[in-house]
Amino acid sequence: MAKSLKRNKLAGFSLLEVIITLGVCCGILLIGSLQLKRYQEKLIFDNTVKRVTTALDQTSRYSTIKEVTICVSYLAKSNQILFSGGKYHKSIPVDQNIKITGLDHFKFNLTGYSKPGTVTFSGY
Repeated sequence: MAKSLKRNKLAGFSLLEVIITLGVCCGILLIGSLQLKRYQEKLIFDNTVKRVTTALDQTSRYSTIKEVTICVSYLAKSNQILFSGGKYHKSIPVDQNIKITGLDHFKFNLTGYSKPGTVTFSGY
């Protein structure tokens, strides 16, 4: 006697539905990872601007208190900003993808003032 096989009546996903669902999930993850990379680059850029601005403010205060002239130089080849004058020497590393203009021949005089100028950050 031949027994008839009964089909399972439980509903499930077809292979096509699973593939479409995985494709949509992978697309969402890809978009999220691209946005994360942009966010990280923006954070690096913003932190660099804040770090340089803070260092310039500190240098201005130091030159006022110690009554010393301090020169600021941006070395594009080594991606560093150097502060030097009297006994004050400081170096700030800058990310290689960020370029800074306006720090050529920049100096703080004995009273902490500098000539008006524009410092421009670009990159990413």
